[in-house]
Amino acid sequence: MVGGESDSDSAIPLMDDLRTRLTNRIQLTTDGHKAYLEAVEGAFGGNIDYAQLIQLYGSSADYVKGRYSPTECTGARKTPVSGKPEEAHINTSYVGRANLSMRI
Repeated sequence: MVGGESDSDSAIPLMDDLRTRLTNRIQLTTDGHKAYLEAVEGAFGGNIDYAQLIQLYGSSADYVKGRYSPTECTGARKTPVSGKPEEAHINTSYVGRANLSMRI
């Protein structure tokens, strides 16, 4: 997310800006941050096909606890939120790849 004082301080302007750049109904997928629920609803109302992709993580092994090591992703849950998002298109892969390219 864009930096802000709280998650909703970033999510709301982000979704409002996205709405101004679009003319047609879209399908949107976000991660599971709760701030997106309010932000998407406020920006688009019911005029969007929206879902969240919530990644599920396992527990850390004892030898890595206390270190900075991400836990293993054990799966993901696709959760439709509003409209009729097509399940085959519920993903965050494109933005994930774009973020990786920016970091590199």
